[in-house]
Amino acid sequence: MSHSVTVDSRAMVPRGDLMAWIVCLSAGLFFLYEFFQLNIFDVINQPLRDEFHLNATQLSWMSSAYLWADILFLLPAGVILDRYSTRKVIITAMFVCILGTVGFALTSSFIIASFCHFLSGIGNAFCFLSCVVLVSHWFPPRRQALVVGSLVTMAFIGGMMAHTPFAYLNELFGWRQALLIDGAIGTIILLWIMYIVQDRPADSPQKIVNSGSASASFKLALANPQNWLAGAYTSFLNLPIMVLCALWGASYLQVAHHLSEISASNVVSLIFAGSIIGCPLAGWLSDSQGQRKPLMIAGALGTLVTLVPFFLGLTLSQGVLSLLFFFLGFFTSTQVISYPLIAESNSQENTGASTGVASVIIMGGGGVGQVLFGWLIAKHAGIAVAQYSLSDFQFAMWMFPVTALIALTTALLLRETNCKR
Repeated sequence: MSHSVTVDSRAMVPRGDLMAWIVCLSAGLFFLYEFFQLNIFDVINQPLRDEFHLNATQLSWMSSAYLWADILFLLPAGVILDRYSTRKVIITAMFVCILGTVGFALTSSFIIASFCHFLSGIGNAFCFLSCVVLVSHWFPPRRQALVVGSLVTMAFIGGMMAHTPFAYLNELFGWRQALLIDGAIGTIILLWIMYIVQDRPADSPQKIVNSGSASASFKLALANPQNWLAGAYTSFLNLPIMVLCALWGASYLQVAHHLSEISASNVVSLIFAGSIIGCPLAGWLSDSQGQRKPLMIAGALGTLVTLVPFFLGLTLSQGVLSLLFFFLGFFTSTQVISYPLIAESNSQENTGASTGVASVIIMGGGGVGQVLFGWLIAKHAGIAVAQYSLSDFQFAMWMFPVTALIALTTALLLRETNCKR
């Protein structure tokens, strides 16, 4: 059993304090940067297949190396963040991510490239968890969904930048030079974070210290069904973003709806535009209502309805596709409510470990989803081909309505916290 110093989190933080926002949003730049790395494969999908001589399954494994690293390090990340300086953890993790990005740009080996992408994924294991911990230090519970929603919005801005802007960089300089520019920008962000981010307000009460063992923290987190359900909800609701935005969306649009490479990237990026609007709105509405479940249920239903047109066998115009991808991002943005719900369902000293458990489920779903989608495409194609057909993509796309239904089921099973611990 863990032992800790108990502090009333409502007394910890000046409400709406400007410095609290500056610190948390500066840390959110790390989340933005990592989400950029997660989504660049959608733009350089074909160049990577050509240069490394990969089929769909192999490319999916290379891309998902990022997610498997994330999964492996999420639980240790939660415990580390419960015990050590959040600022120092962010700085170390982001350095590892930049190292992986630059290494990927310089290698011609499939194995080394996959390992470098794995290194970037290690950084991702810490980026969002560290933001959640910082928010719990700098803001009271009733404000946290709005702040977390804003941070997730920053991540989706990074995802959007990984499409159209990165597509232009790739077109101008090639994917290797584009990644080196990416690494240079990451270094500038790292220097800013080193200057701005602090663990907690200078005048805050004594830090809550989890002096129990790591195994005790994990046992508490694993024993709470809220962590499992909230993690499953976000994992299944988030799967279209993990698969379409991170790897296969642009290729699908080029094959199924005959869009150009740039037009396809523009359409895919609108998922992030929907999320940029939806995430802070969902957080604000949830905080204002004092409830978590109603919006989570509505988000799963909206996602399910938005997916229907993709299975009607129609060739959709770019305008219609843009609206569908926008609303897909908008409705899936209710995933941000899961994180304050997890914080409210666990003791404050176990926030990192509990969020880590849920995040393993979330990122595990993304990793399995990417590999499964690629495997379904390759299986339907039947033979090694350079280009995949519409029917190959349609066969794999059926996984999305199934996962939306599972997300809806988990939302119904969750216990309402009413924005309170």
